[in-house]
Amino acid sequence: MPTQLIANPYPLILPAMQEQTIPTSLWDMISYAQGFEWPLAALFLIGLFLLTTAYVRQFRQWRGTQAMLQIHPDETTPESFAHAMKQAPRANPFTTAGYRLLEERRRGGSAQAMINFAFHYIDLDHEKYKETDRYITAAVYIALSLGLLGTLLGIFVLFMSGSRHESSDLVGLGIAVVSTMLALVVRLILWPLNVFLQASVRKRYTKLKKWTVALAYALSENKE
Repeated sequence: MPTQLIANPYPLILPAMQEQTIPTSLWDMISYAQGFEWPLAALFLIGLFLLTTAYVRQFRQWRGTQAMLQIHPDETTPESFAHAMKQAPRANPFTTAGYRLLEERRRGGSAQAMINFAFHYIDLDHEKYKETDRYITAAVYIALSLGLLGTLLGIFVLFMSGSRHESSDLVGLGIAVVSTMLALVVRLILWPLNVFLQASVRKRYTKLKKWTVALAYALSENKE
């Protein structure tokens, strides 16, 4: 009886499986998130746009403030203060607070009334940055929630596939690992940029409020 030789199919099957399942580029790896990459990318782009806008606003808004900080309250009269603000190269939060101080002073308000009036506009201005902070925080938490959802879905697919081989396992692991990785990337980029922005803004507004208080008492002592 002649001997039949049967070719081993595994050398042909294994390369084909590897070609279909092993990522060969960054985009191939990201695509293993099975759809989670799109909402995470949208959150990242929206958050980055909001942060960029806030940084540009901060840069443009606070230009010219150093000249206002050179005004010494003890050596300032209402007339010289009003003249100094008119000479300011551009409007900024310091000039806005200064005009509010003079406005309340003309109405005969006390130093505390002047401070409260100016602080109202300062807080309204600061609220724009706080709103950006809330949006970025929401984007980060939504991204982390999507990453957690992808992890749970990947684990579910991994254990409910009903088979134990490379192709089915990689689908579940890909969803779990890549979606979580992308969510962490969104957080690690947006969150530090937002923390730095908000810390810088708080420092600027704290200095502005101290400057406003000192000038309010100086102007109240020079009432006509």
